[in-house]
Amino acid sequence: MAATVTVLYPAGAKFNMDYYLSTHMPLVKEKWGPDGLTSYKVLKFNDNAPYSVQATLEFESLEAFQKAAGGPHTAEILGDVPNFSDKEPVLMPASIVGSS
Repeated sequence: MAATVTVLYPAGAKFNMDYYLSTHMPLVKEKWGPDGLTSYKVLKFNDNAPYSVQATLEFESLEAFQKAAGGPHTAEILGDVPNFSDKEPVLMPASIVGSS
C-alpha cells in the first residue's frame, strides 16, 4: 500500500522557498524517485501556524521510503537542508489506510 512522508519545517525558521522548489525538491525526486518516490506536494502555511512549510512525499510503500531513507542519497539530501533552512525538519512517515 502507498505511503506518505510529511516533512514539516518549524515556523520562525529561515526558509528560502525559491531554492527549495527549484533545487532541493528536484534533488529529492531525482535521488529517491528510483527507490519509489512517486510525487510530492509543497504547502505554505499561514504566519500563525506552528510550521511554515510542509512537503508531502508519496512513495509506492512504506518499505520503499525506508529503503530510500537508508540508501546512499539520504546524506546528500539532508546535507542540502542548510542551503534553504536554518532548522531541521520533522519527518513523519505513514502508511495510507484510506482515501477517496
